[in-house]
Amino acid sequence: MSRPIRKVGLVDVFLDSSGCVEAVQLTGRPLYLTKDPERLQRQFRGEPLVPAPRVSELYSHVSTDAIIKANPDCYYYDDRLGALALRSLGGGGYIAPGQIRDGGFGMLLAGEGWGEGSSREVAALALLYAGIAIVFAPSIAPIHRQNLINNGMFPVADLELAEKLAARQTVGIEEMIAPFDELNRRVVRRGGLFRYMEARARGEEVDAPIDTAPRPMTITEKILSRRMKTNHGAVQPGDAGFIRVDAAFSHDYTTAPAAAMIEAALGRAPRVKRPSAMHTFPDHLTLAAGLPGVTEEALAGIADLRRKQKEFAERTGIRYHGYSTGGDEHSSGICHTVIREEIALPGQVLLGTDSHTCSAGALNCLAYGIGNTEIACIWEHDEVAGRVPQTVRIELSGALAPSCTAKDVMLHLAHLAKQTGVFTGRVMEFQGQGLATFSLEEQAVLANMATECNALTAVMTPTAPLLLYLQNRRKMAREQLESMMVTADPGAAVEEELHVDLATIETLVALPGHPGNGTPLKDVRGVRIDIAYAGSCTAGDITSIAMYADVLRGRRVRVPTFIQYGSEQVREEAKRRGLHDTLVAAGVRMIEEPGCGACINAGPGGPQKGQVAISATNRNMPGRMGDGDAYLANPYVVAASAVKGSICGPEDL
Repeated sequence: MSRPIRKVGLVDVFLDSSGCVEAVQLTGRPLYLTKDPERLQRQFRGEPLVPAPRVSELYSHVSTDAIIKANPDCYYYDDRLGALALRSLGGGGYIAPGQIRDGGFGMLLAGEGWGEGSSREVAALALLYAGIAIVFAPSIAPIHRQNLINNGMFPVADLELAEKLAARQTVGIEEMIAPFDELNRRVVRRGGLFRYMEARARGEEVDAPIDTAPRPMTITEKILSRRMKTNHGAVQPGDAGFIRVDAAFSHDYTTAPAAAMIEAALGRAPRVKRPSAMHTFPDHLTLAAGLPGVTEEALAGIADLRRKQKEFAERTGIRYHGYSTGGDEHSSGICHTVIREEIALPGQVLLGTDSHTCSAGALNCLAYGIGNTEIACIWEHDEVAGRVPQTVRIELSGALAPSCTAKDVMLHLAHLAKQTGVFTGRVMEFQGQGLATFSLEEQAVLANMATECNALTAVMTPTAPLLLYLQNRRKMAREQLESMMVTADPGAAVEEELHVDLATIETLVALPGHPGNGTPLKDVRGVRIDIAYAGSCTAGDITSIAMYADVLRGRRVRVPTFIQYGSEQVREEAKRRGLHDTLVAAGVRMIEEPGCGACINAGPGGPQKGQVAISATNRNMPGRMGDGDAYLANPYVVAASAVKGSICGPEDL
């Protein structure tokens, strides 16, 4: 009697008598994502590559922006995504729309750093709708890897295993899942997170308490030990189970698709178990409808996402961080900025459908990005599957030079990450005397760009600036805050320790293509720019706004320059302090509607084809901000370069 088969893309998934995955066989073709365009096109013409390309010949550091472009491709969340998979690779023109879907491919093989960047789960869905169910890369970004697993797909990092699969051998599921933690093994056997949660609800999957003995723990481990089911109140790296969350959020790109996934999987409208702890932000698409050349189809997609987001909030009672005036919808701020201002607190677990959720780690809490499937599970069950991560401790000493900021520290660490992979999937735990020299907003930059290092997240050891920030912003008593704060135990084991002497950090600029392309300012000084942009969850805070004003006071910009506020609170404080007027007097176009804007190519300020931009944002992968090139730098360098019309520092004015 033949085994039952479930089709996942162009892959046969063999099931046992209980409906669990038993084995996997590729039925489609393997697609080698070669750097050589001709060899790639040969595969689209139906020709096999013999011999198969070496891993070093495959495209590396392919971001989720390249897998599926934010604007306008992420306006869809159905099978239309399949035709759009990887059409933005290399800035576009490398793979035509529909080529992967129409080529009969079921497996994709790429180089290291696959799926870096945004947490958007539509990147996984685009591959699946194109037929791809198996993805090989020597390293896969942690959020994207989890999104693949949650959708019943198969991430593979072992080359020998990948070669078996590409040869269409039938591979047993135990070999496929050998590197996974126990909980993810169970999720894969069930065929994805929704199927696993249904089996769990039927009592077919039982959560065993974590049995780790008491031990010294890191900040992250201590937080998780209070949010996971344990026998002894302790956890260690590799322990897996369900995590109770304190708060969670989605935004305008992700709310409607997550709700649709529940409807498709469960055949009913989504339910929210604890709406008071759930939030949704209309922040990514606030200005997208006004972009030049926006099509009627794109406008309809934007309107659909935003309408369904608001309807979902109204129906379920979760908090909607926007408001209507004169028939228009407005945002109270970028999700990460508002989370810092109003929601996150020390010791909490806070999750969101955005890779920069890690920003909240500045508040001494565990915060990281998740996909749509996971936010749907949080809505329904108030908990999410998770694994205790390894920690890399980063000791900061000394102080930065006056021309440097936290951005330079993170460009330095992102460069190290790209070269070594030291932070991949880990928590970056910052501590040391040097940490206290940063304002809370600058500590948020350290946390924010952990995802650019391929880390799961970052968490700050409590410092005086954090205490002062929460006392002033939240009006909380010092004693209450101190009781909430979490520090690592003496002797807590970490995977690696790094020491950064802040006095040795120099001003850096990330060359176009990747935030890890940091190079000294002196090596790019004089590069012509066409446009400057400042804002986003990295550089739209009041500290960054003050930095722009310090450089631009009494000067005029030479190129079009856009500065966008991170929240309404930031905007109002900038106006009270006279910073807004200073920037307007310098010729800056101030974007008063807070939102993500040009950082995600959804507002004015991004480089068009043939243009060069300098930006204070966090990402410059091809296509991220537009079809031109983007250099990343700290706020001082961005403001000075806008005045000169070429890359420079304030000392060059």
